[in-house]
Amino acid sequence: RVGQELCRMAASDKTVCAITAAMQHGTGLDQFASEFSSRFFDVGIAEGHAVCMAAGLAKQGMKPVAALYSTFLQRAYDMLIHDVALQNLHVVFCVDRAGLVGSDGETHHGVFDVSYLSSVPDMTVLCPASYAELETMLRAAIYDINGSVAIRYPRGGEGKYTACNTAPETLLREGRDVTLVCYGIMTNEVLDAAERLAAEGISAEVIKLSMIKPPDFDLVMRSLRKTGKLLISEDVCEAGCVGSRILEEAAINEIHVRAAKLLNLGEGIVPHGTVAELLHDFGLDADGIVSAAMEMMDKDLNKA
Repeated sequence: RVGQELCRMAASDKTVCAITAAMQHGTGLDQFASEFSSRFFDVGIAEGHAVCMAAGLAKQGMKPVAALYSTFLQRAYDMLIHDVALQNLHVVFCVDRAGLVGSDGETHHGVFDVSYLSSVPDMTVLCPASYAELETMLRAAIYDINGSVAIRYPRGGEGKYTACNTAPETLLREGRDVTLVCYGIMTNEVLDAAERLAAEGISAEVIKLSMIKPPDFDLVMRSLRKTGKLLISEDVCEAGCVGSRILEEAAINEIHVRAAKLLNLGEGIVPHGTVAELLHDFGLDADGIVSAAMEMMDKDLNKA
């Protein structure tokens, strides 16, 4: 979908160009490379060079889109800050293979990008949960958002959630007992869990985040004032996770959170396995979310 949308924009805008690092096919840029060969650059296995080159192109008035795997964009952290952010350049990063990748193997899991991208000055980080959101966010990243923009998305397709809600926060389901927060592909697991919790008499409020940097947690804060309980499932490492930032924001706003469950991938060292297997093993799937929510409710009742 990224390659197709880029081709549509490049057909009418000669400043749109694409860069990758030996990942032309994997990032879906075959069509772009064929139709716009003079504006396509494969730098080989040199992600740092890809980011630095994107900065140079942006400096000259181009609209560079760097499509790189999450796990390998880590190699270019220095360039993200020194070559892009410090000059406040407009570069769009399509962060492919964000989250768990399954058969690509343990070196390819993209579980650290939320942490390191969130530390890049003035970077906007978007998290589409469907194809429609990905296409809409890509166009917005190129034409509507200033500075550097990262769009993180998983390997493979979308799930049952196919809607297009690209506001920073969207209330997907009203509830009174617990606040479930999600972003990206994890939206499917959380919505499934909310349905199953309803069958158990637990009313879960579901809030989807489309932008995790800069943070906009107004809806989440209002929900926490009502429920007092937070549960967020993230397919990323624990350090710098969104859940910890939400709790920090709640503390700053003097919101009393009686219980919280931050479900994530811990240290981020994840073995080989299918996405479904790994989500289940780490308690991030609907089963794990339901179990964590039930445990949270039981403890709350015992305290009462």
